[in-house]
Amino acid sequence: MFGNYRSSTAIAVGMAAACLSMAGSAQAETLTQLEARIAALEAKEQEPVQLTNRFGMQLSFYGKVKVDAVMDNNYGLGPSTGGMALVTDSTPESSDQQIHGYQTLFGFRAEQDTEYGKLRFNIEGDFFGGGGGTLRLRHAYGQIGGWTIGQTWSTFSALGETPAVWDFNGTAGPANFRVPLIRYSTDFGTGTHFDASIEEDYVNWGNRPAVTFAVSQKFDKGSIRFAYINRELRSAQGDVDGWGANIAATLKPWEGGLIQAGYTRGEGISSIMGFSSYAGQQASPTGGRTFYDVDAAGDAVEMDGYFLAVSHKIQPNLSVLAAYGSQSYDPYAGALATDTKKLESVHVGGKYNLLENLALGGEVIWNKRTQFDSQTVDNTRLHLSATFEF
Repeated sequence: MFGNYRSSTAIAVGMAAACLSMAGSAQAETLTQLEARIAALEAKEQEPVQLTNRFGMQLSFYGKVKVDAVMDNNYGLGPSTGGMALVTDSTPESSDQQIHGYQTLFGFRAEQDTEYGKLRFNIEGDFFGGGGGTLRLRHAYGQIGGWTIGQTWSTFSALGETPAVWDFNGTAGPANFRVPLIRYSTDFGTGTHFDASIEEDYVNWGNRPAVTFAVSQKFDKGSIRFAYINRELRSAQGDVDGWGANIAATLKPWEGGLIQAGYTRGEGISSIMGFSSYAGQQASPTGGRTFYDVDAAGDAVEMDGYFLAVSHKIQPNLSVLAAYGSQSYDPYAGALATDTKKLESVHVGGKYNLLENLALGGEVIWNKRTQFDSQTVDNTRLHLSATFEF
């Protein structure tokens, strides 16, 4: 009898211990699941806020606040160095300085997977309209598969190869501009990329849309790109064919180092070059602009431009850059003695990222303009800048 009692007691104790063990395991499992849920919620709080439109596209907002302080030594050029094209040997010398935020910009992007490929759109504006201070449209385009429709950078623009200087106008030499276009792009899977587009001509004296194509090749230590554009321009003597070709390249010869170079040659392409704000339609005895697409005889004006830049990343958040650019105009019918024969620019500066989205820096810029009568004018500018990205 006592033996049966002891046996029953042992069984009861064992069952109780088992129940306690199971309860402990269940409690531990519940605690683990709770911790996992808390961790997931905390991680979700760190994700950027995403907006979704009625088609299920993920929308994102971006931009930057850029503040520039410029101090000109010889001539007041305005917000950018593009004003150098209007300085002549008779322009009175005077120093000037200003602080502005015209390069501040903002935009929206969205994308969505479809059976035809990625569907994307981009809208962007800044405040450099009207020479500075007015909101203007920079980009407004959509993409589906390999097609781009809307306003964005021209296919003739060499963006990846152009030096990233602080000045809005950039170096002399390259052609970077935005126009409404229809473009088809494709990759060949070996680092080769091809673009072809029909574009609204950059100026109102373009007689038809421009035709442009570009092909680029990426390598382990750089890239090379060739582009061509064909235009038709109106003149007093009739329509004039214009064309341009450029080749640009990048090279990373050492750790942290980058070399960028490009050359452009063409006829009737003055208005699409870096200082194009001061290009006119056709040369005339009264002048009024400093270089032209078409001369007084009705022929396209020949010109060429080139640039070379070397930059080095000293530390992950500190880099320096030196760049030289030039664009020259061949003698043409109707050219005045004070019209532009050559424009040159030198940029030497640096950039320091105090935070991932806060960059401080500046550069010293030297510009020189040579007239057809061989007279020259030059200006030295100190440019300091701060960029806050969001």
